[in-house]
Amino acid sequence: MADETSIANLALAKLGISPIMALTDDSKQAQFANRFYSQTRDEVLSSHRWNFAMRRLTLNRLATAPDFEWDFAYQLPADCLRVVQLNGYEPNEQQGEFAIEADRLFTDSEEANVRYIARVTDGSLYPPLFSQALATLLASRLAGPLTGSRELPSVMLEEYLGLTGPKARMADVFEEHRRLKPAWVESDLIKARFTRYPY
Repeated sequence: MADETSIANLALAKLGISPIMALTDDSKQAQFANRFYSQTRDEVLSSHRWNFAMRRLTLNRLATAPDFEWDFAYQLPADCLRVVQLNGYEPNEQQGEFAIEADRLFTDSEEANVRYIARVTDGSLYPPLFSQALATLLASRLAGPLTGSRELPSVMLEEYLGLTGPKARMADVFEEHRRLKPAWVESDLIKARFTRYPY
């Protein structure tokens, strides 16, 4: 079972550095691991649509609408790192257009059902590939201050990109089977109805 300490120790092992008992240790490696861990975890979570981190939620509409450009404002959950779908549509689809400012989502839609990537801090939920990716990116951050090497950070970063590229995408393909949208959804009439900038 993965936790902060085991993932930090995996990162340290990649660099040939002695393990720690906890991120709160007084050792130099623990102090740097503690400094970089949370930010690195959130970055790895945000970088990919990890199925274990996906959440669904109907957002609460705020009483005060945006001053301009959008019709409605909605409150995002505190654990939201990145919104990936609005009302079943991708951000690059006209019906899925939105903007995020601070902790609010702006859209012209009268409802906001979102899929988003959540900040997952419970290491017991991490699949092995995610733990490996997190440890590798963490190692790239620790390599400079702990080893003084100029090459190791780049080596670890290259390894991380290899982990989160084809392997991660392929792993999630077998876990998620998206419903296909009916053909009429992509019709010009429907697109014209929802577009913000009609032709």
